[in-house]
Amino acid sequence: MVLPAVGLAGAAGLWEVTTRSGLVATTDVPTLSSTLTAFGGLLGSAVFWTATGDTVRSWALGLLVSAAIAIPVGLAIGASDRAWRFIRVPVEALRPIPPVVVLPLALLILSGGIGFKVFLIAQGVIWPLLIQTSYGVRNVDTVVLDTARSYRLDWWRRIVFVRLPAALPMVVIALQIAAATAFAIALATELIGGAPGLGQLLVVASSGDDLPRVYALTLAAGVFGLFVAVTFGALHRLVVAGR
Repeated sequence: MVLPAVGLAGAAGLWEVTTRSGLVATTDVPTLSSTLTAFGGLLGSAVFWTATGDTVRSWALGLLVSAAIAIPVGLAIGASDRAWRFIRVPVEALRPIPPVVVLPLALLILSGGIGFKVFLIAQGVIWPLLIQTSYGVRNVDTVVLDTARSYRLDWWRRIVFVRLPAALPMVVIALQIAAATAFAIALATELIGGAPGLGQLLVVASSGDDLPRVYALTLAAGVFGLFVAVTFGALHRLVVAGR
């Protein structure tokens, strides 16, 4: 914990010194002190907490919907060579399509509500989560599977009691990546699509040339991203330690 704290303090000090000295123009980057003042103002603002709730709600719902679809399908596909061969090409064709490409169509159909945000999050998150889950299931030791068959475990029991526990570390890593991606997409839908949330506040602050507020909102988004990374990293360590 000491080294991260020292690194953070060093970065903060460098930010303040370079802006205060004029090395970096405050019209481009505000001072750290003004940014922190704006950040404190955000924490006392009901508008900020409402926007944060909108972003977090869409992020959580989008991630939950994606996991509820991708993990069971990934388990089924990974456990069947025939299903894997059948679906691999369509998945590889659809996976590279970024959510921003389908954003105009989704906005037209779903009118920018929470369904619009959840749809775009799912579109960007389902594919890597599905593929990572299926890879994890396929990497189970064949000796373990043969042992399960010798005990007459049927296909579903082999998935639940053999394949899923073996693939769980990879699934949790996929969830960690998916959680970060889902949050980025949630912000993008708010920035581009005008959906309510932190992204919309960023657009308003930017249009008003309120640079400290823009940086403060970016800092708030970064804090949440750090929280997501730490939480899922701890979950992964817990899963690995329990094996």
